[in-house]
Amino acid sequence: MDSQIYCWVLTINRVPTDEEFWACAKVVEEVFPETHLAAKIRAGTPRSGDFVREVLCQLMPLLMMRQQRVPRSKWRQYQTERGKRWIERDAEGMHPSRHLVSMMGYTTAADLNMVVLTAAQGKRNHVVNIGLSVKRLAVQPDGVPVQAWAQSLAHKLTGSEVRALYRLEDGVLLPRLCMLLSIKEALIDGLGQPRGFDLSRIECDVPSETIKVDGQVLLGWEFRLFRSSQECISLKGESYIDLYQNTVAFYRGSNLTRFVFGADPRDFERVTQYFPLDNLLKVINKLTE
Repeated sequence: MDSQIYCWVLTINRVPTDEEFWACAKVVEEVFPETHLAAKIRAGTPRSGDFVREVLCQLMPLLMMRQQRVPRSKWRQYQTERGKRWIERDAEGMHPSRHLVSMMGYTTAADLNMVVLTAAQGKRNHVVNIGLSVKRLAVQPDGVPVQAWAQSLAHKLTGSEVRALYRLEDGVLLPRLCMLLSIKEALIDGLGQPRGFDLSRIECDVPSETIKVDGQVLLGWEFRLFRSSQECISLKGESYIDLYQNTVAFYRGSNLTRFVFGADPRDFERVTQYFPLDNLLKVINKLTE
């Protein structure tokens, strides 16, 4: 299956004002009125970082379709019983065979100041098998020693993974652990499993390009890994750089597992678009057109 994978990356490079946030929330409520998120918006849920990211995630498919010049009235969103979402375009004027492979399976993820949507186009039963993880390359909470932070996450790893990370220096341990966790989280998202899934059931051996679940080798998945960075402004007006590990998991149905690395952001430049928050806000009222 040769479906191309695309990414839309929204960088929250400043804190949105209350007016800007509720303008975004209003669009979500209007376009997706039956969702749990719309109910939270109608209830006037107090604003929080997670709530802001949740709203921005829901705006991402609108932004994606606008970039593809497809009017809002010409597409609908659906989801499977496992919560896997896809977008179906209006079939009017489109040959049935072309319409069959025009479905856009997508998923979203966010961490702190970055919101990402990844999508693939093709037949519905293929493109819904897509997962995503976005992880900030930093300990949480800030200030915790890297070794202590890694130990607190050991329950999400297998014994062999823990041994592979043992005695690594902080500068290597942190990105290596973030990468492992992002691969597992992207796979779980792609499979449509709940967030509480025990990640220690998954064993990831990147050098040998092997993924196991409950000891059984999992075949057919492609993992695309790339890092992104952004310059942000804190509430105190201070500038700083954020780094993130992004992992896309997509089921291609082959007889192997493949890892594709983008060490340079330009490696995925053709299929990845970046948008600062201000660019989204400029078109927020046009996303429903």
